[in-house]
Amino acid sequence: MGFNGDIVVLRAQTPLTDLAPFVGGNGHPVYGEWSYLDGWRAVHVRHFEDPYAFQGPWLTDLAARTGSPVLVCGVFESDVAHVQGLSGTHFWEGWLDPGTAASRLAQDRWERAGGRGDFARFRDEAAAWLEEDRPRVAEAAVRWAAAAGYQVRPEPVLELLALKRDPFVERLFFDLLTRLGLVAAPAR
Repeated sequence: MGFNGDIVVLRAQTPLTDLAPFVGGNGHPVYGEWSYLDGWRAVHVRHFEDPYAFQGPWLTDLAARTGSPVLVCGVFESDVAHVQGLSGTHFWEGWLDPGTAASRLAQDRWERAGGRGDFARFRDEAAAWLEEDRPRVAEAAVRWAAAAGYQVRPEPVLELLALKRDPFVERLFFDLLTRLGLVAAPAR
C-alpha cells in the first residue's frame, strides 16, 4: 500500500485542523506534517469520507482564511499526483509523472464510457494533452511562487513536470515545493 491522501501546503500560524472544515477526526485525519521556513507547512490528510472534499470552494476558503497562496496535492497509491494551486483568484492545476497520469486519465475516460473505446488512444490523447499543457502549468506554478514571495525560474519546474516518479510520486511533489522556493525548516 502506497501513500494516499492530500498534501495541503499553507502558510499560517494556526494548525490546519483549526482552519479547515473536515480536517481532523475520523473522516479526514492528519497523518503527518512537514515544516518549511517562512511559516510554510505541508500537512498530509487522509480521506475516509469524501475524497474530493478538498477541492474548489474548500481551497478558496482555506486561502481566504490564511491570506496566503495554498497548494493541494492529491496522491493515490504513490503513483498518481494531481496538484491544485490557488493564489488570490488565480487557480491552476497539473499532474506529476505524465506517463502514469495519462494512464490514469485514460482509465477514468474509459470507465465513464462504460468500458468501451480504445484505451490506448485515450492514453495517447491524454499524454499529448499533458505535454501540450506542461508550459502553462509551469508558468502558473511560477506565478504561485511569486504570490508566495519567491522568485523562481520556469525551466526547473517545466523539467520536473516531465519526470517519472522514482519510485514514489509524492517525492516529485516535495521536489516541486523546493523548486517553487520553499525551504525545509531545520530539524529540531
